[in-house]
Amino acid sequence: MNSNYFSRDFEELCEKNSNKPLILVINESEKKIFTYADVEKIVKRYLFLFKENGLKRGDTIVSIMPNSVECITCFLATLLGGYGFAPLACQISYREFNNWIRLVNPKLVIKKEGIADYNSAIKTYECRCDGDISWLPTHEGEYYEGEESKVYLLTSGTTGIPKAMVLDGNRLWNSGKAFANYYNMIDSGVRFWNYLPMSYLGGLYNLALIPMCCSGSFVVSEPFSGKTIINYWSFVKNNAITALWIVPSILQGLLKVAKLIGGKKYIEYGKNIQIAFLGTAPVQLSQKQEFEEVFGIRLYENFALSESTFLTAENRDDILYREQSSVGKVLPYVDVKLKPIDGIKDTNVIWIKTPYLFDGYLDENGNVELELDEEGFFNTKDLGTFNSDDILILAGRNRDIIKKGGLFVSLVEIENVIKGLPEIEEVAAVPVPNDFYGESYVLCVIFKNKDVNQVENLHAWMLDNFVKYKLPEKIYECTEFPRTASGKIRKNKILDELEK
Repeated sequence: MNSNYFSRDFEELCEKNSNKPLILVINESEKKIFTYADVEKIVKRYLFLFKENGLKRGDTIVSIMPNSVECITCFLATLLGGYGFAPLACQISYREFNNWIRLVNPKLVIKKEGIADYNSAIKTYECRCDGDISWLPTHEGEYYEGEESKVYLLTSGTTGIPKAMVLDGNRLWNSGKAFANYYNMIDSGVRFWNYLPMSYLGGLYNLALIPMCCSGSFVVSEPFSGKTIINYWSFVKNNAITALWIVPSILQGLLKVAKLIGGKKYIEYGKNIQIAFLGTAPVQLSQKQEFEEVFGIRLYENFALSESTFLTAENRDDILYREQSSVGKVLPYVDVKLKPIDGIKDTNVIWIKTPYLFDGYLDENGNVELELDEEGFFNTKDLGTFNSDDILILAGRNRDIIKKGGLFVSLVEIENVIKGLPEIEEVAAVPVPNDFYGESYVLCVIFKNKDVNQVENLHAWMLDNFVKYKLPEKIYECTEFPRTASGKIRKNKILDELEK
């Protein structure tokens, strides 16, 4: 696959792997297997559907579908036909839907049966999302080599105003090939488990395009949940999974279950896993090491943004020199420079340059904006530094640094220290306004056990171990944190949950 175009590579992949499984759909009653040849036919039927409805290359399709063969083949069809793909989660509200419609101006909506029809002015198709594609036309359309496709991802950033990240489809595909090549996975035939939402890059890119780059396959199931944790290893075994993408909530859940059933080593669970990645949010070093010891699976962590895809990645050598918040070395095709923040010692903002950078943010006026510095570097708004082994150490986001009464406080530093206490399950330092200091923070904590005086004891410990200006306004005891679909803690929602 030496082409720069998804269309040409897809044709080659389907010809070479015609009878091999590409997508396996698992539900409670059955398993459906779709080969590369099957997928190519479904994709062409989508392309005929688009053309039949008068869509032209460059027009956008909104998908409101759960993880399914219907969703992922619709996505592939937009890449092949030069269309825009603008996915939404199935739980979308009327307000969110119409904001998205105004932003991306779609010509077609494809959604699961039962989801409300919020805008009758747009041509809409419904499907069951159960692997039955009989609703598609039986005729097959053509795709166009080298056509420019776009992927639109919903984001509100830090402003709360809906925007769309605009990604180039061919660039996204080539990024996946570069990542797979870095780990020598091209033509490896690995099989992933796709349990990250297909309304975002986790399900579309990490666990669909990357397996395809490897001439591999992926098993589609519902997004991960408590049920996923309980049946995790039996699902891996029964469906011949050989590659994993572990997110923090899965890692922590699997360790909890292992302890509940005996705390032994469960190396046999991971004996067929060829490679495993860890990503989407930071994980304590001690937890990574514990997971690797218990399950015998080496985890490769990375640093990536939706705007840029992968920027760093661990290899076998990097793992030997791990430290807290390390994410490996910069990938060979990426440039990184660090810009110091005035007044904060050893704290730098990470700026990056990569051939796989997104186009920019689409605003309500139809403008795509991309801010770069004079050398063409993009501000990640993440903080970090390099250690003596050229490994990148993350130190949080720009907004994780507050200025309290003129003194800088790193909320990530606070969280890392508190996470290390034996009685702490999870912690989030949440910034809040303060009339006197300007900014301050509250500490939200999930304790491992329900004991009396836990909050008071933690406050007393912090009084002895932190200077006064680093102390929180208040400590809240929580039972759980609101999270994104990929498992990241939604700090901006924690206080809303506490006030209910």
